[in-house]
Amino acid sequence: MWAVSGIGIFLTAVAWTKESWGPRMALGVAVAFVVLPFGSSLVTRFRLSQIFIRHMAAPEHFSHGEPALTMARVDSPRQGDVSLAVRPRVVRFMMRGYVYSVGVGAATAFVLWLLSIGLRGIAGPTSKHKAEGVFIVLMCSVCLWACITFYRNRIRERRLFMNGELSQGVIVTQSNAQLGSRIVYSYKDGNGNGIQSRATDFSRKLYEEMLIHVFYNPLNSRESAVLEGSLFRFL
Repeated sequence: MWAVSGIGIFLTAVAWTKESWGPRMALGVAVAFVVLPFGSSLVTRFRLSQIFIRHMAAPEHFSHGEPALTMARVDSPRQGDVSLAVRPRVVRFMMRGYVYSVGVGAATAFVLWLLSIGLRGIAGPTSKHKAEGVFIVLMCSVCLWACITFYRNRIRERRLFMNGELSQGVIVTQSNAQLGSRIVYSYKDGNGNGIQSRATDFSRKLYEEMLIHVFYNPLNSRESAVLEGSLFRFL
């Protein structure tokens, strides 16, 4: 449904630019291909969250001899990492995460609208229109890839936060970036291998030599995510 909604935004932009269709047709396309799939995805997301919550509360979820651990939000590595042993962990966007997601979604819709204009320019009658269309398409493709990368990274981070292995890491370097600050961090996996990676600090509150939570893929230790400074939180 998320994918259908994204395609629907593009179709709505195309319908809006068609003079023969008019705003009513664009509104109809938006309702059919954006509002309805988006509403269905929200309902499904809510129902899945209820399943996770009930699964976490079920006694049979814990193995014999394992204490009943409760999930709590962790703000520093010294607040009892044992609470993160329960999987799948319940992960949600913070308010900052919702703001970033809506902003990038609006930027994606705008880029798709410009992309439709560029495609119409390529199909134009003159070479000038074709050149302008090619330029617009190239620029929009770069911006669209940046938007897609944002959502791809957030999906990967959520998966690692829910089911990844936990390790304590430390920030090696920190530098400013456009959407936040860029950090280089190091940690050790379960085999004791030291690994360095990069991440974006959306909070702009991390600093060098700060201890952090690192969640990594046990099958590929270089695939990791940092909890502090991310757009997610644990419930």
